[in-house]
Amino acid sequence: MKRILLLWIFLVCPVLILHAQKLYINGKVSDSGKHPIENITVYLLKAKDSSIVNYTATNKEGKFSLKIDEQEVPSILKIDTEKLSYSKRFEKIDQPISLGDIELEPRKVISIDEVKITASPVKIKNDTVEFNASAIKVRPDSNLQELLKQVPGVEISNDDKITVNGKAVDKIMVNGKPFFDKDGKMALQNLPADIIKNIQFTTTKTKEEEFSKRPPKSQNTTINFNIDEKKNKGFISRATVGYGSDKRYEGSGMLSYFKGDSKLSLMLSSNNINSKSVSADNVFDNMGSIRGGGTQSSGSGIQRSSSIGVNYNDKISEDADLDNLSMKYSESNRETRSKVSRTTLLPNNTLETNSENNGDNESKQYSFDNSIRIKPDAQTNIYISPSLSRSETFSSGKSKSSTLQNDQLLNESQSSNTANSESTTFNPTVSFSKNLKKKGRSISAAIDTNISESKTNTINQSQNIFYRESGTTADNRDQLQKNLSQNNSYSFRAGYMEPISDSANVSLEINYNSKLSRDFRDVNDFDSTTGQYSKYNTALSNSMEQRINQVSPELSFFLTKKKIMTWTSVSLDISDMNVNSVFKGQQYDLQKNFVLPKYVMNFQYAFSDRKRLSFFNSSSFSIPGADKLIPFKDESDPLVTYTGNPDLKNTWTNNSTVSLDSYNMVSGLSYHINANFVYNNNDIINYTRYDDAGKQIVTYDNISGNKSFSLNASLNKTFKWDDKKFSISPRFSVSHNFNNSSINGQLIKSSSYSMNPALNLNFEIKDKLSVKPSYRIGYNFSKYSNSDINSINTTNQSLKLELTNYLFQSRLVFGNDFEYNTNSNIAPGFKKDFYFWNTSLGYSFYKKQLTAKVKVYDILNQNQSVRRNITNTYYEDREDLILKRYIMFSLSMKLNTFGGKKKR
Repeated sequence: MKRILLLWIFLVCPVLILHAQKLYINGKVSDSGKHPIENITVYLLKAKDSSIVNYTATNKEGKFSLKIDEQEVPSILKIDTEKLSYSKRFEKIDQPISLGDIELEPRKVISIDEVKITASPVKIKNDTVEFNASAIKVRPDSNLQELLKQVPGVEISNDDKITVNGKAVDKIMVNGKPFFDKDGKMALQNLPADIIKNIQFTTTKTKEEEFSKRPPKSQNTTINFNIDEKKNKGFISRATVGYGSDKRYEGSGMLSYFKGDSKLSLMLSSNNINSKSVSADNVFDNMGSIRGGGTQSSGSGIQRSSSIGVNYNDKISEDADLDNLSMKYSESNRETRSKVSRTTLLPNNTLETNSENNGDNESKQYSFDNSIRIKPDAQTNIYISPSLSRSETFSSGKSKSSTLQNDQLLNESQSSNTANSESTTFNPTVSFSKNLKKKGRSISAAIDTNISESKTNTINQSQNIFYRESGTTADNRDQLQKNLSQNNSYSFRAGYMEPISDSANVSLEINYNSKLSRDFRDVNDFDSTTGQYSKYNTALSNSMEQRINQVSPELSFFLTKKKIMTWTSVSLDISDMNVNSVFKGQQYDLQKNFVLPKYVMNFQYAFSDRKRLSFFNSSSFSIPGADKLIPFKDESDPLVTYTGNPDLKNTWTNNSTVSLDSYNMVSGLSYHINANFVYNNNDIINYTRYDDAGKQIVTYDNISGNKSFSLNASLNKTFKWDDKKFSISPRFSVSHNFNNSSINGQLIKSSSYSMNPALNLNFEIKDKLSVKPSYRIGYNFSKYSNSDINSINTTNQSLKLELTNYLFQSRLVFGNDFEYNTNSNIAPGFKKDFYFWNTSLGYSFYKKQLTAKVKVYDILNQNQSVRRNITNTYYEDREDLILKRYIMFSLSMKLNTFGGKKKR
C-alpha cells in the first residue's frame, strides 16, 4: 500500500507543479461606443501552428486576465465576436502584459502568417459542458465510443454503463435526437468520430423542462453529439463478414443517410461471439468488450444473436419534427453455466452452500418507438411519444445444491425447469408546454401511460431432501405454474412557473399518479393417474390486486446567476394503498394511507468557466411493497419461506453529494472529485432464521442506522509535443458501508470498506503507435459483530496493456490487448489468476475502403469469469461459463460520402 501511495505522490505532484502558470495578459474590452463587452472569449495562439496556449472570457466590466507560461516563440492574441475582432502579435512573452483598454473593430479578413483560428476546446454554460471534438484526438476511423473515452470525467465500465463525473448517463442523442433508442448504444458503437463537431454534456431534462427552459431536477446526464454541418449530408456505410474456428462467425452491416434534418439508418447483425453491435472497435472489434474474468461479469455465457433495425428522423414541416421513428427486431440464444460456493454467516457458526447451474435461453424481441415534436407557434411545444415492445422467451435449466454445517450435510436439492413467457408493453406519452407573454412565465402539462402484461408457464421438477435431527424428510415437486401479471399506470402533472426577478423563478406543480396491478399464480401438481398437471395446488396458488393513488403538490424555487445556480423543491406525497389478495384460499385485505414530505436541493457555484462546485441533498420516504406487508406464508421455494409484516414502517432516506470539477483542455489538465453519503432510517431488512436443516424462514422488519459513504477522484494530465502525446490518469475510489441484519434472532452488524486506486497511461505517436498500460488494485475489508467470522479480506489486481502499431501509412494495423488478473482468498476449486490476450492484424486496401483482418481471441485459452462477492450476511465465489479461444478471418468495407464527395 505504501508503494502505491508513493507512486501516486511521485506522479501527481510533478503534474500539479507543471500546471502552475506564472505570467498573465490583462485588459478591458469594449466596442466602438466604449461599452464593455461581457463573456467574449480571449485566445492566445502559437503563430507557428495556431495551437491554443490558453483562453479565458471577459467579465461584466469587459475585463479579462489570461494566465500563461513564458512564451519563447511568436504568439498571437485574438478576441472575436460574430462582427467584431482584435488581434495582436507578440514575438516573445517573458513578463506580465497589461494592454489597458481594447476597442474591437469590425471583423475583416486578416491573414497573420496564415494563422487558423480554432474553436474553444471546452465551453461551460449553466449545466451544460461542451467539448470541441477536434480537440479530442483519437486514432483514424474511431467510433463515438472511442471519442467519448478520451473526454475528461467520462467513465465507461466493462458492462457499458457510462458515468460523467460520477453521474449516470441515461440518454445519448445525435443532433438532439435519438439514434434508434435513447440509450444511444447503437450510435456509440457504429457512427464514426470524425463526423462530430462537438459533444455536449447536460443534466437530463423532462420535455416540460426542456421546452420552458427550467433548470432540470434530474441527477442523471444526457450526452448529445452534434454532427459537423459540412458532413451532415451524405452516406455512412460499413459491412463486415467473418468466419473462424469452432464455427464462430459474425456478419453485420450499417447504412446511414444524412441530409440536414433528415437521417435514415438501417442496421443488421448476426454472430455467435457475444457481440452486441456492428463493431465496437476498429482495431480489436468486439474482442475487448466481451472479455470475462475480473473485468466483466456480464460477459458470462455464450450467446448467438441476430438483429435488424431501422431509424428515421426528419423535419416534417415548419412546425413539426419527427424526433424518432425506429423499429427493431432481435433474437438470441444464450447458454449459461455457473458454479458457486457461498458461506452464510451465522451468530455461532457458518453454512457452506455449493451449487451448480446451467441453462439455455431463447428470446425474440420486437420494439417500436416514435416521437413527434409539434410547435404550433413560437411559444408552444407539444411532444407525443408512443412506444410498443413485445418479447417471447423460452428457457430451460438444471441446478443442484447442497448445504453443510461443520461438514455435516443439512440439505440437498436438484431441479429442472422449462418456461415459456411472453410480455407486451405499451407506453404513450404526451407533453405540453407554453411560454406566456411575460418572460419566464410558463405553463406545462404531461400525461404518461404504461400498460403491460406478461404471461409465463413454467414446469418445475425438483427433489429436496432435509436431514433433520428428528429424521430425514423430503419435499419433491412436479408442478405446472402459470403466472399472469398486469400493470396499468397513469400519471398526470401540471405546472405553472412565475418569474420573480430576471434571474429567479418559482413554480407550482401538481402530480397525480394512479397504479393498478394484478398478479395471479396458479399451480397444478402432476397427476400420475391422468398423466396431466391437473391437481390444483391451493397452498401455492395466489392472487393479488393492488391499487395506489397519489397526489403530490410541489413548490420549487430557481435561481440562475453567472456564477451561482440553485434550485430547491418541497413536496407532499398524499397516497392511499388498497390491496386485495387471496393466499391458500384465505382473503387478505390491506388499506393504508400515507402523507409523506420530501425535499430536494441542488446548488452549483462556478469559480470560472472551467471549474465548478456542486452540492446536492435530498430527503424522501418510500413505501414498503405489498408483498412485504401481507402476512401470508409463501412456500413456493422449497428452500426459503417468506412471511410479510403488516407493521412495517416507511423508510426515510437522506442522500447528499458534493462534487468539484475542473477542465482545462488547453493546458491538458482536468480533475474530478465526488463524495456521496446516504443514510437510511427504518430500512427494511430480511429477518432470517435457519432451521436445523438449513432452510430459511424469512420475514421483514425495520432497522435504522444503515449508511454508506463513497469518495471518487480522478485526474488527467496530457503532454503534447510535435506529433506525440502522453497522458497520465490516476484514479482513486474508496467506499464504506455499514449495514444491520438479523439472523437467528441476533443482530449482526457489518462494516465494509473498499479501496480502488488505479493508474492509466497513454502514449501516442500520431498514425504510428499507441501504447495504453493501466493498473488497478482493489482492497475489500469487511468486519462483522455477533458472527462466527469476524472479518473477511480480499484483494484483486488487474494489469492491462493495449498496444497498437500503424504501419505503411496506417494501412497495416497490428493490435495487441493483454491483461493479467489475480484474486486473493478465493475458495478451493476456483482459479485465482489468469492471463487474457487478444491480437488483431488488419490490412486496408482499395483506398482504405476494404480491410482484411485476422484476429485471435484469448490466444492463451485462459479466459475465465471468477469473482468474489461480499455482502452483509454472506460471501461467495462464483465462476461462469465464458467465451474462449477462437481465430477468425474477416473482411470489412467502409464507404463514407459527404456532400457528394467521398471521405478520404
